[in-house]
Amino acid sequence: MQQLQIQTSQMVGSIQALPPKRAKELDQLCAQLGVTFGRLGLLNEALTHSSYAAETPGAKDYERLEFFGDAILKFVISEYLLERFPDYNEGQLTEIRSVLISDKTLAELAIKLNLSKYIVLGRQVQMRPSIMAQALEALFGAVYIDLGLHMVQNLAVRLFGNQATTIDRDEIKDNYKAELQELTQSHGKGIPIYEVQNVEGPPHDPMFHVTVTVAGSQVAEGSGRSKKAAEQEAARAALTAVASTLPKVKAPKVKPA
Repeated sequence: MQQLQIQTSQMVGSIQALPPKRAKELDQLCAQLGVTFGRLGLLNEALTHSSYAAETPGAKDYERLEFFGDAILKFVISEYLLERFPDYNEGQLTEIRSVLISDKTLAELAIKLNLSKYIVLGRQVQMRPSIMAQALEALFGAVYIDLGLHMVQNLAVRLFGNQATTIDRDEIKDNYKAELQELTQSHGKGIPIYEVQNVEGPPHDPMFHVTVTVAGSQVAEGSGRSKKAAEQEAARAALTAVASTLPKVKAPKVKPA
């Protein structure tokens, strides 16, 4: 690990001194994150978009740090989930991890951190959720290079802990879709069909509206912040609706929404 630390420290070359105003901004971000960078220039690189680097002589963009941060984040989150959910199988862990490190979740975390305030862009580029997600990955890469694995682990737990709990509850434990399919197939009604009817809200915070059809009839609808969450909500409502039409079938115990 020490050898890797030495090698990764060579990923960044000489880093120019920062203007006092920029240094002050980055110090504020460090205080918010609970980290203390020895090389603020490395953090600055993690927050520099390629459009700004193209317009600014000597500036380096975050793309290399993003590449490295993506790998570091995947490793750290995998380790965290193994310890957090010791009874979960590989498929469950993979599902949670894929949501945790998705561009959507990373962008949501970046918005909560107000990371766009610290990202520098070229004159013709508008801030986008994808840029914030990439910069957050780059930030994790910079934290590893400057402060080491332990600090990355601490930061990941602080930022992703609540998200892991939410994802576990909403997308793993309450698998209403599986329950509904088992119910419909066992009574000759085939496989439920889910259709997205509408998506509202901005790209970084959409609201999906889904309907579920069983044996050619629409039986329920549901909404959620992701397509999967909306389908689960529709399936939850459909479980009671379908069970009530079947002879001698007790309605499943469905948790209140």
